[in-house]
Amino acid sequence: MPSPEAHIKQVCGNLSFLGHINKCCCSWDWQVTVSFYAAVHLVNSHLAQFDLHYRTHADVTNAINPENTLSVSKLPQEVYLSYKKLQGLSRRSRYLVHDDPANPSSDCFLTYDKHFIKAVKKLDILLDYFITSQNFSVPIIEVKCIGLKLVDLKHLKVIL
Repeated sequence: MPSPEAHIKQVCGNLSFLGHINKCCCSWDWQVTVSFYAAVHLVNSHLAQFDLHYRTHADVTNAINPENTLSVSKLPQEVYLSYKKLQGLSRRSRYLVHDDPANPSSDCFLTYDKHFIKAVKKLDILLDYFITSQNFSVPIIEVKCIGLKLVDLKHLKVIL
């Protein structure tokens, strides 16, 4: 099974790709999706420290859920909710759906810069938590989006 370090290497690759596609196009859907997959590997690096390896998003969610009192790998509430929000944004980007159970709709839900802004904020929270708790570093990636100009990010650099 992949080591925590292997997952961090994948995080770095995903972040690099995010910086690359952010510079060349405005494919907000792809940028949100890449942000989520960076988060997937951050979480998997955490799980690998407990020798846990899951094949489904549902199993990962259960393992990191702070309400799961029996889990040795649960995360703080803010980190968990950031991951879940990023997962939902990625699902919207990939399937054009909205996951709000209170709003069941067959409408098409596209991804815009406002969704990318949310994704970047959540990714930065995840990066901050895992970089601090696991003591590793990642390269600073530059991202450009006018809506990020007033956002204070710790691990991503906003350029205009």
